[in-house]
Amino acid sequence: MDVRERDGIVIEAEDGTEFVCDSYSSQGDFNFVSHAHADHALKQEFDGVVCSDLTEAIASARFDTSYSRAETERIEMFPSGHILGSTAALIDNSVLYTGDVSMRDRTYLDGFSPVDAEMLVVETTYGSPFYTFPDQEVVESEISQFLTERSGPFFLFGYSLGKAQKIQHIVNNTGEFEVVAHGAVHSMNQVIERNTDLEFPSTAYQDYEGGWSENTVFIAPPRVSQADFVEELAESEGAVKAGFSGWAVSDKFKYRGGYDVVFPLSDHCDFDELVSLVKGVNPDEVYTTHGFAEEFARILSTDHGFDARALKSNQSSLSDF
Repeated sequence: MDVRERDGIVIEAEDGTEFVCDSYSSQGDFNFVSHAHADHALKQEFDGVVCSDLTEAIASARFDTSYSRAETERIEMFPSGHILGSTAALIDNSVLYTGDVSMRDRTYLDGFSPVDAEMLVVETTYGSPFYTFPDQEVVESEISQFLTERSGPFFLFGYSLGKAQKIQHIVNNTGEFEVVAHGAVHSMNQVIERNTDLEFPSTAYQDYEGGWSENTVFIAPPRVSQADFVEELAESEGAVKAGFSGWAVSDKFKYRGGYDVVFPLSDHCDFDELVSLVKGVNPDEVYTTHGFAEEFARILSTDHGFDARALKSNQSSLSDF
């Protein structure tokens, strides 16, 4: 097997078959889409797409496209625990490509369970020892405590697909709150409700006519946390702004987003979980990508005895390291 990073991760089998994983535009013999986040999902109508049914449904709604799906016994999919519909791919019963991955159970989503593979390609968004998260139960409990002990309105910021729904799930389980959702969040709520048994009742922000009260929760993507309309509304209504991300273990996240409080609610493995994942797969070779790829590969090699290296654009696993 040959592994290289190009537009996405390209895995070439000995027979020349190309498996292209999470590419924007590259096309292989098979195109694996791990989940429907914009930085991973195909936005063009390629042939030979392999993904979960839920990923296809969400991606088609988000990007106004359709996938020409392929059936192949050469790719086995496993839930990756990142967002609804996300999957890891075991290719030719040999190479495990995780895509974005989380091993911890969170709200309504089960974490990833490692599977055996000879070669592992793993994302390392939080592949530095600094990024170690509290137990999930502690994080969710602290969020609920924040909602019950502080007076709203609450302006809560998390990615519109995945994080926002987990935030709302915690809100719904904490008390009687009125949920107002930014348009991007509201549309994803509706797509998920149409394709799962989960419910995320919310009023779209553009349709909201009620008054902002201490029990009103506004859920929006981080990109608008410091938008003029948000700043003006938060000031006029006395709202408290909270950010949700694994990056919240660093003080920089709070100040960059202009948040009053932050919580390390993440849809990725932290450092310790990444180490556990690699040990659970127990591969002969490990290739790291995204985030702290070089640092994590070095730690795997020096501290844990794995043959590990970071993928870089246009490098090949055979000769270019």
